[in-house]
Amino acid sequence: MREFVKQRPLLCFYVLAILIALAAHALRAMSPTPLGPMFKMLQETHAHLNIITAVRSTFEYPGAYTLLLFPAAPMFAALIVTGIGYGRAGFRELLSRCAPWRSPVSWRQGVTVIAVCFLAFFALTGIMWVQTYLYAPSGTLDRTFLRYGSDPLTIYAMLAASLLLSPGPLLEELGWRGFALPQLLKKFDPLTAAVILGIMWWAWHLPRDLPTLFSGDPGAAWGVIVKQFVIAPGFIAGTIIAVFVCNKLGGSMWGGVLIHAIHNELGVNVTAEWAPTVAGLGWRPWDFIEFAVAIGLVLICGRSLGAASPDNARLAWGNVPPKLSGGAADKSGANA
Repeated sequence: MREFVKQRPLLCFYVLAILIALAAHALRAMSPTPLGPMFKMLQETHAHLNIITAVRSTFEYPGAYTLLLFPAAPMFAALIVTGIGYGRAGFRELLSRCAPWRSPVSWRQGVTVIAVCFLAFFALTGIMWVQTYLYAPSGTLDRTFLRYGSDPLTIYAMLAASLLLSPGPLLEELGWRGFALPQLLKKFDPLTAAVILGIMWWAWHLPRDLPTLFSGDPGAAWGVIVKQFVIAPGFIAGTIIAVFVCNKLGGSMWGGVLIHAIHNELGVNVTAEWAPTVAGLGWRPWDFIEFAVAIGLVLICGRSLGAASPDNARLAWGNVPPKLSGGAADKSGANA
């Protein structure tokens, strides 16, 4: 078993992540406690949806634990595969990616990168709330503020904290950017690894749509198909940005946590009361901002996505340098 896992760690990780995600949905379907009333209560009370809210909800609605089990699937898969295939040395490698930044990145660079992520989130939130004020029905922005606090200082503090409380990023990223990305970097350059991981990340979410797909409702199947064309590019673009930030943090998974949290927070809480769509297909304004940023990073950084050698040796699992080829990657290698 150990040799099989060591030879195919990424395959084992991904199969386990999918199986645990499917188990979460199966357990939710079998739960005697319907979650509809819980979602209605959270909406009516304008609760800020975060990991604390999710854990608290399980006391009143026991089936709500499945809402945490689903995003935790990649984390559990990474821990299981690491334990079986690599033992203590593997756990040291995996947990080293939980640091905010990793050597040889300096604390100044680490703090700067993280601060830029927070500032970008505040700027995007401001853009969306200005749109809400200008175009949404009267009172919509006031209801949105209820999720964050009653005065400006509290709202700013809750906005900042929200990036550290988003359940998806906190529970998923040890698997995606902590385990899977470094495994891919053993064989692929960062851009190729990001595209592959983006597709994997998107496909892993498909079990969420299975109940709708098999509901038998008119147009349900077509709706699910159209949804995939909308969200799949977003997963790839988001992964490209996340890999760039991870590279600038020396391979820390917190690059993934922050970029993932920015996307989720914008969709789940910032625009919970009013979410404009573009092109009639469900794309939202920040989706196009993600596309533009991802394309810009590829044009500027090339295939390396900011992972300038000699730091590459710190990014791949086991400190094995990834292959860099083409564009800025070749130049960085030549200068090393």
